[in-house]
Amino acid sequence: MSGPPTLSRRPLIALLTVQVLFGLHAVLSKLAFPAFGAGGVSLARVVGAAAVFQIVRLARGEPSLSWAMHGRVALASAFGIVANQLLFMYGLERTSATHATILVTTVPVATIVVAVLAGREALKAHRVVGIALAFAGSALVVTSRASLDGGEWLGDVMVLGNSFSYAIYLVLGRDLLLTLSPWSLAAWLFTWGVLPVLAVTGVPAPNHPDAAAWSALLAIVFGTTVGTYLLNLVALRSLPSSVVAVFVCLQPSIAAAVAYVVLGETLDGRTLLAGVITVAGMLVATRRG
Repeated sequence: MSGPPTLSRRPLIALLTVQVLFGLHAVLSKLAFPAFGAGGVSLARVVGAAAVFQIVRLARGEPSLSWAMHGRVALASAFGIVANQLLFMYGLERTSATHATILVTTVPVATIVVAVLAGREALKAHRVVGIALAFAGSALVVTSRASLDGGEWLGDVMVLGNSFSYAIYLVLGRDLLLTLSPWSLAAWLFTWGVLPVLAVTGVPAPNHPDAAAWSALLAIVFGTTVGTYLLNLVALRSLPSSVVAVFVCLQPSIAAAVAYVVLGETLDGRTLLAGVITVAGMLVATRRG
């Protein structure tokens, strides 16, 4: 009778792999930035993912979209691809990989805030407490800099803005998934994002990339962009959002450990405390009930 437990582990393994990839994402981006810049990495992610998902969409014979549906997808893309990608990448360029990954854990909390404001969910007492804790922790992350004169705090704020833009996309995307397959939605989300991202980034000239920079860029496009989306499909079909929220807690630990080894980033006591408060707030806010 070992079959069912093995099957039940598949989404858990997929979700764990997603957290590892997301934890590595900020570090890989830091390795790619010197050669490609934040704009180059952003453009490569969007173009690469659009190409892969369009190929899959065509191979699956997915039906075409109406122009009205394209308009709705384009709006979701503006938040979920364009603003999300650019705010995170340009924010990460200014802050540390550790700070960025801590702040990204506010996405579930930001999603609750957007859903409540949109009238999709009720505001309950435990959510108020969780939201307050999460953003108190985020404030500690932003103000943990020795000085606010540099651009690091702005990078933190941009990453926090990325969480809210992605939260708006999740609320919009939930409606779209009622009529579109995940493959069609992913293909057109990224496709509609190409030109707006290109308008911001231009076509950056690579700065003498070596093998390590190219490897990091390829890992970002196919691993932390395409791969995470595919594995999330496997996980989210079988697991409740509460389990997903718990697994998100792994991202800061993974990023901090890898950033320490690869980038030499250190984690001071205040930032550690801020991370604990942020993650605790996220767990309280996303608790069922």
